[in-house]
Amino acid sequence: MSETFQHIPIPELLPWQALQWQRIGAQWRAGRCPHALLLTGQAGLGKRAFAEAFSALVLCEQPQGGQACGGCKDCRLWQAGSHPDFLRIEPEKAGSPLKVEQVRQLGDFVSRTSGRGGARLVWLAPAEAMNINAANALLKNLEEPAASVIFLLISDSPAGLLPTICSRCQSITFPSPAEEVALQWLHNQGLEEQLARRALALSGGAPLLAAELAEPQAREVREKFLRELTCIAEGRTSAVAVAGRWEAPPECTEIEQLLQFWQQWISQMAQVRSCDLTGDAQLMALLQRLPGGGEEGLRPLFGFYDHLLQARKGLKSGANPNRRLLLEELMIRWARLFTV
Repeated sequence: MSETFQHIPIPELLPWQALQWQRIGAQWRAGRCPHALLLTGQAGLGKRAFAEAFSALVLCEQPQGGQACGGCKDCRLWQAGSHPDFLRIEPEKAGSPLKVEQVRQLGDFVSRTSGRGGARLVWLAPAEAMNINAANALLKNLEEPAASVIFLLISDSPAGLLPTICSRCQSITFPSPAEEVALQWLHNQGLEEQLARRALALSGGAPLLAAELAEPQAREVREKFLRELTCIAEGRTSAVAVAGRWEAPPECTEIEQLLQFWQQWISQMAQVRSCDLTGDAQLMALLQRLPGGGEEGLRPLFGFYDHLLQARKGLKSGANPNRRLLLEELMIRWARLFTV
């Protein structure tokens, strides 16, 4: 009886990842691949898929065209999630920290010989989710790397990593692609131009996140959140009451993402005011309610933007702030922006 595999396709490279792929591919072919790579860039740029594609390439018996062939035994094992030389470490639940017990399993993995006679890969994401004990456990493995083991760390916020971990990795940075490249990719995913542009602006230029934000459920959540913020600005509802309703956002959205939307709306408002442009009707209405005019009138808005930025950093740092109090504070500050 032939073996049956649960087929997981090897990820395809995205249009804006060519330079990074050429760089690491050349190092691998020349036998100069670092023992630890740190892939960084904002969420929504495909770093995880890139790391998986590279893992498949390294494990592949007969690469074709600089990528994994997808048909050899090693590729089939990788696609089935059962390759003995590939270890994936990620939080047990989205948004949870990476625990020391998860990282300690590295000890057994790196100490044994290769199951297939080649390199071994450790895929770890998001790296910034490690608590201090987990980070120290990883550091021990990075300081004394085992032969033929390659660590692939993926991070949306490398500032949250120990400097000693970063210094032991070769960093590969993924910047946001040019707008025309991102819009073309979104168009190929079936998004019409106006929706693609709005989603891309809210995503901060990250195409994969933009595609998620364009989904009907995500759009509905986002529009509801903006309506609530508008009601606060107009004095039609209490900031504290709204904070209570959004303490536990819908499953498709995290609080940190809500704050990112908020930041992007403020950026759009500032751009409309400073460049004398016409923007989204709802944002234009909010602008008109702001006291003062010109650049002077925008200063409180920029100050609030900084508060949102710090709040997002706190959420990403793993400090686990009280979310209800955090939202209450932000929404009360938001209400004051519109009070003469």
